[in-house]
Amino acid sequence: MAYNIEDDDEVFYGGGSSKSSESSESRSSYSSEPKKTDPEPEKEQPTESEIEDQIRSSRHDRMRAAEYHDVTRLRQKGAEHRADAAKYFKKYRLEEADMVKYQQYAAKARRKSEKHMAKSKDIMVKAEDKQAELEYLKAGKEERARIKIAKLKGKSAKHMSKSSKHQAKAAKFTQKAAAKRQKANAYLEKSKTHEAEALNFRRRADNLEKAQRR
Repeated sequence: MAYNIEDDDEVFYGGGSSKSSESSESRSSYSSEPKKTDPEPEKEQPTESEIEDQIRSSRHDRMRAAEYHDVTRLRQKGAEHRADAAKYFKKYRLEEADMVKYQQYAAKARRKSEKHMAKSKDIMVKAEDKQAELEYLKAGKEERARIKIAKLKGKSAKHMSKSSKHQAKAAKFTQKAAAKRQKANAYLEKSKTHEAEALNFRRRADNLEKAQRR
């Protein structure tokens, strides 16, 4: 009895290449061993003494950095105090200049006061002399003399008033000069205080630098 075998049946019954053979070939291709590579050399681990040396070195560097920071900080503080000292010294000089100015104004006013006072006294002396001569004058001349005496006394009083006015100005300028002197001394004290602080910080920084070099 004859059987008709189709293509599919031929493959199934072994007429062609079997699927099992193909899968075995694919398995053999995937199961190939990977290429062997040379192992990396292991890094040498530091010893305990080397680690301790590194710790000591790190601590030393940190200490040096901290000391340097301290020095720079001290010098910064010193510079700030020097700037403040210069600022207050400038104010001291300005107040001192105003003080001298008011002192000169006061001296000038006193000189004017003394000048008017001297004129007032001279005029009063003339008036007193005229007053003493009245009893020796006749009636007509006596009247004219009395008028002149009154005018002289008025002129003397005018110079006396001017003298007092300038004396008041002198007192006012003297008071202003005293206030300026007080402010100037206060600024000078602040300037010297900051200057002393700047010197103190500078010395501390110098001493710390010397200690670091040892």
